[in-house]
Amino acid sequence: MTDRRTEKLITGNKWLITIPVMLAALTAVLDASIVNVAIPNMQSSFGAGVDEIDWVITGYLISNVIIIPTTGWMSSVFGLKRYFAMSQIVFIVASFLCGVSWNLPSLIFFRVLQGIGGGAILPVALTILLEAFPPKEFSIASALFGIGATLGPAIGPTLGGWLTDTLSWQWIFFVNVPIVTVSIVLSQTLIGENKEVHARRRGAPMDVWGLLTVAVWLGTMQIVLQQGQKDGWFDSPFIISLTAVSLLSFVAFIVLELRLEHPLINLRIFANRNFAVGSFAGAMLGAALFGAIFILPLFAGLLLHYTALQIGLVLAPAALVALVLFPIVGRIGTRIDPRWLMSAGILLFVASLFGNGFINTQTSFGELVWLQCLRGAALPLLFTSVGALSLTGLAPREKADGSSLFNLTRTLGGSIGIALIATTLVNRQKVHFARYGESVTQFALATRQRLDALTAGIAAHGTDPYSATHQAKAALSGQLTQQSYVSAFDDTALALAAAFAFTLLLVPLFKKQEFHEGHSAPMPE
Repeated sequence: MTDRRTEKLITGNKWLITIPVMLAALTAVLDASIVNVAIPNMQSSFGAGVDEIDWVITGYLISNVIIIPTTGWMSSVFGLKRYFAMSQIVFIVASFLCGVSWNLPSLIFFRVLQGIGGGAILPVALTILLEAFPPKEFSIASALFGIGATLGPAIGPTLGGWLTDTLSWQWIFFVNVPIVTVSIVLSQTLIGENKEVHARRRGAPMDVWGLLTVAVWLGTMQIVLQQGQKDGWFDSPFIISLTAVSLLSFVAFIVLELRLEHPLINLRIFANRNFAVGSFAGAMLGAALFGAIFILPLFAGLLLHYTALQIGLVLAPAALVALVLFPIVGRIGTRIDPRWLMSAGILLFVASLFGNGFINTQTSFGELVWLQCLRGAALPLLFTSVGALSLTGLAPREKADGSSLFNLTRTLGGSIGIALIATTLVNRQKVHFARYGESVTQFALATRQRLDALTAGIAAHGTDPYSATHQAKAALSGQLTQQSYVSAFDDTALALAAAFAFTLLLVPLFKKQEFHEGHSAPMPE
């Protein structure tokens, strides 16, 4: 009799299967970052305000985080291969519609639809690789998945800037269509699915209340994270109300899912210590990764006055470093305890963030690239090790739920991290501006000398003395604002480095994994 622990749901050549999976994962992650550089162009096209155009990003994220937890149940009902194709079809149709949007509401609606397809692609892609590779080669599978998952945020700004500058912003959506079409064709050709195994793992009837509560919880929480800074957080009745709704729906969701025999999301997986610790580590990784990519483009654009393409070129070398190291780490990961790889990755990432804490307006392009390369070297170590430690010990029936929950925690970690970073930046800029302002007064000799020098320089270009004085004061205020932003960015990067360094404390909590050909289980220590 066949051991059900060793039977495979996905069949076919594991190396060929990675091609469509990586293409899909790359495109899904790419679309979360490629839009950012085109926001000003969209704003001009539709005559929209900043608060309005932000929903182009927010709508995608909200539908992303709502659909991710449901992918375990959906793939068990429709089958991994079929659900993978369905998600990609929704994604490319929505991408095309985004490109032909006739006004801002239509673009936001199609972005929400695109997020439904894109949010499902990542966890399903990871599940397919988990099923295609034997447990002892999971570090290789994690590395291959990581290539697609990390290349997206790295090359997104570069590709988006180039497409926007040379063609138009619509092409950041049109570019998805041929790539994902190739992925669909290859996945239907190269990926096989064992129908008997799928029938045995087929999901129970739909947990409607679970779906409703998780949708309300994640949707309202995402809106709070996106709008909180703009609305003054808890000074806003709107944010307070949404927070209350989010907390109540979260409690209801937890209670419902733990009481049902066949829940929408199997929260009992968190009883597995490695999965629980790994999910928290993944959330920290998401916060650090998305936070680092959020900080640098802002700094380079606001203070160094880099173009969208230049910002992308700063980030691109990190992607190349990660691309080279992922296969190497995947190979050595089968021979080295993943806890050591995780520790090395954390230290490299912290070093990169720590270096970002000392950049200023005199920092060269090469210095920025070097710091990003450190981050790029850390990502293969982290993605490979955290994934291997978290997911390998799960039972076959738990892998789909585990993959979706693991992706969800990383996505939520990134969203929460960006919200906290944005708040920290604003608050620290105010603090530093006030502190510098205490020293810059009309009675301070250095201030008078600086104003006299600025006034003289402006007057030398033919400006009358009265106007030159006012322009000098404005210039000095601008210099103070710029310096306060530099200090705020440095403080935020150092705070992020310190927070991620604490992830090292999680490493000893993982149980060592022993990998067998058919299954894996935690080894007693």
